[in-house]
Parts: sequence; structure tokens; C-alpha cells
Amino acid sequence: AILVSFLLVLKTQAANNQFWEALSDLTNMCHLLRSISISVCGMVNWEKHKEVEKNAKRIVRLLVLYYLVVLEYFQRTGTNQTNAASQMDNLRHDVAALAGDHEWTVLYPGEGKGTAGSKSAHRHTRPTIILFWISLSLRQILDHQALEPPIMNGVLNQLTQVSACFWNMDKIDKTQFPFPYTQIVKWLTLVFLVMLPFVLAPNCGWLTCVFSAVATVGFFGLDEVAEILESPFGNDPNDLDIRAYGDPLMSDLELICRCRDGELDFVFNPDEKIDFSHLLGNFDDGFHQHFCANLA
Repeated sequence: AILVSFLLVLKTQAANNQFWEALSDLTNMCHLLRSISISVCGMVNWEKHKEVEKNAKRIVRLLVLYYLVVLEYFQRTGTNQTNAASQMDNLRHDVAALAGDHEWTVLYPGEGKGTAGSKSAHRHTRPTIILFWISLSLRQILDHQALEPPIMNGVLNQLTQVSACFWNMDKIDKTQFPFPYTQIVKWLTLVFLVMLPFVLAPNCGWLTCVFSAVATVGFFGLDEVAEILESPFGNDPNDLDIRAYGDPLMSDLELICRCRDGELDFVFNPDEKIDFSHLLGNFDDGFHQHFCANLA
């Protein structure tokens, strides 16, 4: 019992760690894509040259395209890949909506945009090429001196981190527990649960059925939980919904780009000191006065 419990807990703990690591990579990827968009829309001098604005908008589009390609990749690969033709078609349609004609020929060679995802010879494409296209656009922006080199270096580092998040997510999704380990856990669990009633019956009587049922649900339940958590990307109810993270991401990138030319408010007068206590009704005025007294 101790051996079986130890093996099951170890397996479940490893799967749980994989799940949270995958979620961390997914959220970090979304954060990095937003940060790149903020830098491109806020720090790049679009007025420097027409090509600068063209490349900046291209980068924002490619950021969304990258996420959609990542979404299709995880929905069409791994143990939890979708088998629904309608979902395959919708995934490919979203990619086609944001990809240019020349980009499409690289992403899905030999096929037109009208090819349905369920009938395509390519289950997915490789997202890395889109990061390369983004770097090419950044290079053209740098050639027009529309962005300071240190900021450009930071953006390129963020692109590298985006790629690292994807590959770590892919490693988690495709790496299953070693088959010998899984096999020995299942066999030991089966043997233990078969022998358990014979050990309990002399002392527990009819309660043996209750104790055996609880033990069976517990041991096999932990094993099933581990197998669900080890592949967190897919279409199962407990899998991470990548699309749910993508919808607010696309809205944020669009909002960032549109607000670039918007007018910002001052709220405070130019000669007025910043004092939030006069603006917020539920502000802790006592703490504010004590803090200002220390500054004085």
C-alpha cells in the first residue's frame, strides 16, 4: 500500500506541476505579445517614414497571426487533438483571415486559402517562421532609425522569450509519462485493490465492500487525474482553453494600436501636485497625511 501510494502521489504531483507550468507559459506568452505591441505602438516613431508605419502595423497583425497559429498547432497535435472537422475548418479559416497571400504559401505550401482545414494535407504549420517575419519588420524599422537600439534589443529579447514559451508548452504537451512507469503503477494498483478485500474481510465483515470501493475510487481516481493533467492542451473539459486567452489578447492589441493617436487627458493641472486623496472618495486620508508628513 505504501509503495503504490508513493508512486501514485509522485505521478500526480509531477502532472500537477506540468499543468501549472503550462499555464504559466501560456499567460507569459500573452503578456509578452502585449508588451511587444505596446513597444511597437508606443515607442516606434511612425511618422519617421511611411514604411515605418506599414511595418509597425504588420507586426501587430503578425502577433495575432502567431497566436492563431499556436492555437491551431496545439489543437491539431498531441494526445488531445481535435477530431471535429468543423473545428479544424474554423482554426484554418482564422489563420487565413490574417495571413497574406505570400505568407500563406510559406505556411501551407501547395494549398490555397480556400482549402478547408479538415481536408488540408498540412495539419498545422510552424509558428517560428512568423517570429522571423516580425524580426524582419523590426529590422526595417531600425533601418529608418524609428526606434532606439536599446529598446529594439528589448523587443528582440521578448520575441526570444515568446519562442521559449511556445517550445516549453510543446514539450509539456508532447512528453508523456514513461511507459514502464505508467505500466508498473497500473499493475501494482490493480494487484493491491484485488488483494485488499481478502485482507479486510476477516476484521471488517460487510464493511469490506465500502472500504474497497473507497480505495478503488481513490487510487484509480488519482491515476486518472495524473493522466488528464499531463497533457493540458486540447479539447477536454479540464484542458487549458487557449482560445479563451486569445480573444482578450486580440482585443488588447487592437485597442493599443487604435489608441496610439488618441488624445490623453491631464486630470491634474500642469502646476498642481499629484494628490490622489482629493480625487478618490474612499482614499485612506490618515495614511496619506502621515506619508506626506514623512516626505516633508
